[in-house]
Amino acid sequence: MTHLAIASIVFVILHILPSLKVREWLIDRIGDPAYMGLFSLASVLGMAWMIIAYQNAPAGDPLWITGSAARWATVVAMLFAFILAVCGTTTRNPADTLGKDTAKGNGQWTGVYAITRFPVMWAIIVWAMLHLVNRSDLRSFFFFGAMAMLGYAGSLSQARRKHKQLGPAWDQFVARTSHVPFVAVFQGRAHLRLADLGGWRILTAVLLWLATLYLHSHILGVSPLAVLV
Repeated sequence: MTHLAIASIVFVILHILPSLKVREWLIDRIGDPAYMGLFSLASVLGMAWMIIAYQNAPAGDPLWITGSAARWATVVAMLFAFILAVCGTTTRNPADTLGKDTAKGNGQWTGVYAITRFPVMWAIIVWAMLHLVNRSDLRSFFFFGAMAMLGYAGSLSQARRKHKQLGPAWDQFVARTSHVPFVAVFQGRAHLRLADLGGWRILTAVLLWLATLYLHSHILGVSPLAVLV
């Protein structure tokens, strides 16, 4: 378990460092392409280390008991994570390097950015937290807890970089959106219409969700549909 704890801590720290001045310091010395290559390699190796440590760690006794209602809710809520992930990766994002013109738009924000300005990061957070709720052993606490922290740390890192790059344009985008899902919608700063998400995106998310429900037990040996039987 110590091995997994160390791997999880290192993985989280690795993704917190870019939000600090360490990133700029390294880029100044080795260049952005080299930095991104090294960071990507370190991320892959860190994830592999954490997965191997998770597989080899003893599960231990459950820290809490999850009832069938929570498992039903998890199956449904995972669709939301897929919608965030698909829409976030296929919609032009002001938090991406090519999003400067998008951030300068006027009026309310619609589509996935009406939900949250960090849809992919929140997809990771939702996925991790749902698994953490249903896999209540200590090794899952470290693994999925680290993934949830990755999503949150990643969003903060993106926010810091984009504020530096876009300045007032990013501030305008922040004022019309929310970090936590749906807050801007409830406050009237953004307007959510399902049509703006894109029917093909929602369909893709649903198909991926269904495929995951079916393949989960074949690939990982755990069926999320067991609760439905």
